[in-house]
Amino acid sequence: MSLTFSDFKNQAKEVLNIDLDGYKLDRVERRTKSLMRRYDVNDFDECISLIKNDTAFKEAYLNHFTINTSEFFRNPESFKFLKNDILPELAEKKRKIRIWSAPCSNGCEPYTLAIILTELGLASNRFEIYASDLDPGILDQARSGIYRENSLKNVSTKLRQKYFKPHPEKDNFFVLDSKIRRLVNFEEKDLINGRFDRNWDLILSRNFFIYLTKDMKDQLIKKFLSVLNQDYYFFLGNTEYIFSAEKYDLEKVYQSIYRYNKNN
Repeated sequence: MSLTFSDFKNQAKEVLNIDLDGYKLDRVERRTKSLMRRYDVNDFDECISLIKNDTAFKEAYLNHFTINTSEFFRNPESFKFLKNDILPELAEKKRKIRIWSAPCSNGCEPYTLAIILTELGLASNRFEIYASDLDPGILDQARSGIYRENSLKNVSTKLRQKYFKPHPEKDNFFVLDSKIRRLVNFEEKDLINGRFDRNWDLILSRNFFIYLTKDMKDQLIKKFLSVLNQDYYFFLGNTEYIFSAEKYDLEKVYQSIYRYNKNN
């Protein structure tokens, strides 16, 4: 008898060591079938066999399943608010600002923060930026600092000229300045099952919750807030909302940017 999708999912999460139950079931099935069509895989039996025995296919599945789309200054008005209001406040309050981007995808988001902090005139010893993602392939891409031109569509001409150079061999690709790349620390991490470091002043988890079940979203919000410093900031994607934010001790300060204050 052929594997059902439920059986496939249970085996796959053991092999991949990720909690597929935390993601919306229809999305997991849709992404799986999409990859199967791409690789001409006939059924879930063949798919799980490839995940178990073919390293390249296993990596392709992880890459296809995880969220790997981003761009610099995505939702520009939100990053403008960060630059004009939140980051100057943090710089005034903190000797060293600690920022975490999770998941970080191809690095556009944490590098955007590094550019903003540099433009604000903060020395590199005044901040730490960490960036986490489940997909080792996308982390390698992020570390390379090589981006298609469409990833830079929200970058001003001034900043593009200052921090990016055309790739010497690839048309329509740009290379990010190594000084900015060195400001971000990348790591592989499963956000659902992994342990979190503590004492963050700004956590960005953008365009991730939309893929999670309601229960997993609730668990992850609490998990992120358990490592966020009191009276500091949690930044989601512009299409993501935390309903009844007050039950998490969150106060919305701008679109999908929240301040964490247990004394609210």
